[in-house]
Amino acid sequence: MLSLCLVLATLGLGKWHMSAVYAASCDTHGGLIPDLQTVVPQHLQLINDHQREVLRFSNGIANTGDGAWQMVPVIPADKNSPQKANQQFLDANGNVVATCSTASESVYHPAHKHFHISGVASFEVHSKSADGPLIGESLGKVTSCLIDWVRLEGNSPDNERGYSSCDSGVQGISPGWVDQYHMALEGQSIDITPIPDGTYYLVSKANPGDKANPDGFFFEKKLDNNKAWVRFNLLSDSNGNRKIEITGHSACADGLCGEDFPNR
Repeated sequence: MLSLCLVLATLGLGKWHMSAVYAASCDTHGGLIPDLQTVVPQHLQLINDHQREVLRFSNGIANTGDGAWQMVPVIPADKNSPQKANQQFLDANGNVVATCSTASESVYHPAHKHFHISGVASFEVHSKSADGPLIGESLGKVTSCLIDWVRLEGNSPDNERGYSSCDSGVQGISPGWVDQYHMALEGQSIDITPIPDGTYYLVSKANPGDKANPDGFFFEKKLDNNKAWVRFNLLSDSNGNRKIEITGHSACADGLCGEDFPNR
């Protein structure tokens, strides 16, 4: 299944079209399609912050598709209006062959001091299973500055990075690359203060969408491989101090386990 797209092969057209979720249709003109997958979250830590217990973690999003996930800002005529973000599709030679409107926005992040794309990921804590009841605070529609940070396989020399900065406005993740956010960065946390001791699942999902866009904001090959989780026990010692014990994680392969990634 393609995110918000229909294959019209039965009509002999061989083109991708956007769903009616968006105001305008878009033909990708044979552009290569990305596929977003979440790397298993790493570096889970419980931090005490002004009488609150905050779960911090590192998170990565990989592009395992054929094409780059490339996003560009749309500067509004009214400076007070939100700055939209469109997705571009490239051919095998790296040429832009189509631009599609999305429900995402390009938002300035004051802590990171550059523009982020909204709706990139969501972070949640669940009980009983990764699909069980939602516990605590959900961080939906997390914003990110999209760059090539580390390759899924092999070394990651800077001169092979197609996207290395968000300053130009054009952002993205090349096929075979991962954008990782370290647990120390702003936004990589969930407040779990009210949660009692027990077993829980930290669930991270790429391209989560929202109620108006349940199939996500971005166009990709598959939607059923966007989620990864870590199972952990929340424990208290004899003095009432709490800690985290990792007990498992979702299945992963081809570098998507997230181990030994360099910190961003």
